[in-house]
Amino acid sequence: MPTYEEADAAPVFGRGVRQTVLAMGVCSVVIGVATVIWPDKSLSTVGNLFMFSLLCSAVTLAAVAFGSRLGRFPRALLLLAALVSLLTAALCFRAGDWTLLLAMWLGLAWSVRGIAHAVAGVWDDDEVTGSGKQEVFGLLTLTAGLVIAIAPFDDIETLALVAGCCITLFGVLEIWTAVRSPAAVRGAGVALTPDEHLTTVIASAGGSGGRTRD
Repeated sequence: MPTYEEADAAPVFGRGVRQTVLAMGVCSVVIGVATVIWPDKSLSTVGNLFMFSLLCSAVTLAAVAFGSRLGRFPRALLLLAALVSLLTAALCFRAGDWTLLLAMWLGLAWSVRGIAHAVAGVWDDDEVTGSGKQEVFGLLTLTAGLVIAIAPFDDIETLALVAGCCITLFGVLEIWTAVRSPAAVRGAGVALTPDEHLTTVIASAGGSGGRTRD
């Protein structure tokens, strides 16, 4: 999700969206690590972990779609990606004993999210400084999705290891995105430094003073 602005520009994230992205990023890291280190992995256990990961992804995408000041088209794409994540989360929960089927649903969700993320970064390139980093994030997600969906995973251990590492990486990038997104001082039009913003994100339950697109 592109969130990089010049110091005198209004934040792309609206009120409360940073906190949502940060919280879901932390959850993704926890789920990713659990997927990697879980003992005696079974298809049912890994499927449930994938489901929770995709639910976190859906919450993040929906929050940005409804609470950002991106254009209508990228917001619509992000909302579509959120719906796909919800659908594939349900399918992961009911994947049964098919490792390849589980991998296919996860790969599909990541591919759609990656496309939406990359397009959102390109679409608002003129007003979002540093969106190139977010385009790379989107392309990385798309690549991971294609690899997971196409690679012939013969056992659940290998799938869990690869997918868990990817989930952890995505969570770290979401945390970084939320922390690095500048916040405007309420009523003053002055941008906070990244360190000051981190304190604001963690301490403020009311969100930061971002503007919404007219």
